[in-house]
Amino acid sequence: MQATTTNDPTLKLGASGAKVKELQELLNKRVPKSNAVNLDGVFGAKTEVAVKTVQYQFLLKRDGIAGSLTWKSLRANAPIDKPTLKRGDNGEQVSIVQEVLKNGGYYKGRIDGDFGAGTDTAVKALQKDKKLKVDGVIGQITWKALSDLATFLTVD
Repeated sequence: MQATTTNDPTLKLGASGAKVKELQELLNKRVPKSNAVNLDGVFGAKTEVAVKTVQYQFLLKRDGIAGSLTWKSLRANAPIDKPTLKRGDNGEQVSIVQEVLKNGGYYKGRIDGDFGAGTDTAVKALQKDKKLKVDGVIGQITWKALSDLATFLTVD
């Protein structure tokens, strides 16, 4: 069986057509009603904001461009293809986690992409609050909890 995402083009500001309308339908299932987009098949500023909103919810880079991971995450309604992260790791994914944890009141440190003691403590606090295994490791279940937190935090 061929994956449905193979026909999902990368879409950005200025794009138009049936695939943009399909994207808009998927976005409207995730964004707050106040951020709903018109199903007009035109990738305008409001669609770009909605893409950035779901990218935040799925812990993706918020560039406003609907690429493969944005499509896959929207279709799965969950973060997709996320690495397992733990203390000692670093990079963009850690920065994204730190931002969500900070916005949720769990992380007090600097958003620096370094999974150090502060990030470890914040991840464990989230895991404890969500009644997950408290190990400081961000695996699939903790990614989902982070996504739920990011969705809860999403406001206009």
